[in-house]
Amino acid sequence: MGNFKENNPHQVRYLILPFLFVFAIAGHGQDKKDQAFWDEFDQARLYIAKHNAGRSIKILEELHSKDTLNPNVGYLLGVSLIIIGKEPARAAKLFEMADANFAELWDNPGVGPPEHLFYYMILAYCRTGQCDKAQENLLRLEEVFNSNQEFLKDDEYYLIDGRKWANLCKEPTVKLLEVPERLVKPDLRVKTRPHKYSTYSTLYGVQVAALLEPQMTRKFDGLKNVEVYVDMHGVYRYVIGNFVFRSQAEKMLEMVKGTGYADAFIVKITDEERYPLEVVALDQKSPKSQIRGEVDYRIQLAAFKESMPDESARFYLMIDSISELNLEDLTLLTVGNYKSYGDAIERRNELHRMGFKDAFVVAFNEGRKVSLEDARQYLRRIHE
Repeated sequence: MGNFKENNPHQVRYLILPFLFVFAIAGHGQDKKDQAFWDEFDQARLYIAKHNAGRSIKILEELHSKDTLNPNVGYLLGVSLIIIGKEPARAAKLFEMADANFAELWDNPGVGPPEHLFYYMILAYCRTGQCDKAQENLLRLEEVFNSNQEFLKDDEYYLIDGRKWANLCKEPTVKLLEVPERLVKPDLRVKTRPHKYSTYSTLYGVQVAALLEPQMTRKFDGLKNVEVYVDMHGVYRYVIGNFVFRSQAEKMLEMVKGTGYADAFIVKITDEERYPLEVVALDQKSPKSQIRGEVDYRIQLAAFKESMPDESARFYLMIDSISELNLEDLTLLTVGNYKSYGDAIERRNELHRMGFKDAFVVAFNEGRKVSLEDARQYLRRIHE
């Protein structure tokens, strides 16, 4: 069975799928006339292993057109579609074909052992609203883990994440985030406290989203006063209001839907199973914190704790105008200070051409690091 490897290039924990660089075709019963076909297949799964599913799709589409019944080609094509967030119904069909030929599936670099098929089927069925099928494949995934605990103990993230997706599937306002090109286990420090109620009566609110990964409430355009709750399964729910009378919640629901949140619905926030904990901080910041004032972009070269790696020290001998920024227990090395995202990208590309392939753009708001997405969304909004 494959094992996860943990990589930490920018102080973000990535759980990377098994990275087995074994591309030999011998032993699969293919004659020489098929060698070009399988060479292309190996190239496609190498792209997946290197977190470039977009490029793998182009190759796999061509291979699939040549052999529509090949389960390994279909499986990898389905995985690539799920990773980039496209055509989940088609991915589900490809997975079903692969499942019908499960014994022929290989242990694929970048995708893992054949049993990971059940995980990807959960995602495909959740995205297409087939919640019963998602639950069926969760049971299959759990059975695999229960019977192979020793071999799969390092792959447990698949089981945990699969449970979250399957259990969240029937949420009316589920926001199915794209599976990133690397399975990401968020390294956010989440601080919670027990959800205390102001009354023993039932309280109503309007839920606008349910997420598997916590986000700042500023992501919800047009909404304020959004509270964040998390349950024991790690599902984060975003709710407006704390109303004693349902009629009050109905009025709020009308307003929220009018703002563009058509799937919002009324909930009982005194439900201790779904709203047991209130999120009070994400990375030592309130989830309600907003971006205000100036935003600037910089290029991050490295991040480390007290001991500076040799590679980071060498940056000072090779790159001009490095700045140090202390961010909690980390020291960040950055260059530049750009008001334009385009200018930052140009500088990053220049550093890439110089050989610093790990350099990437980061955003800051009044001295604190914020996500690129939030920064760009904020700037678009104030310039409209």
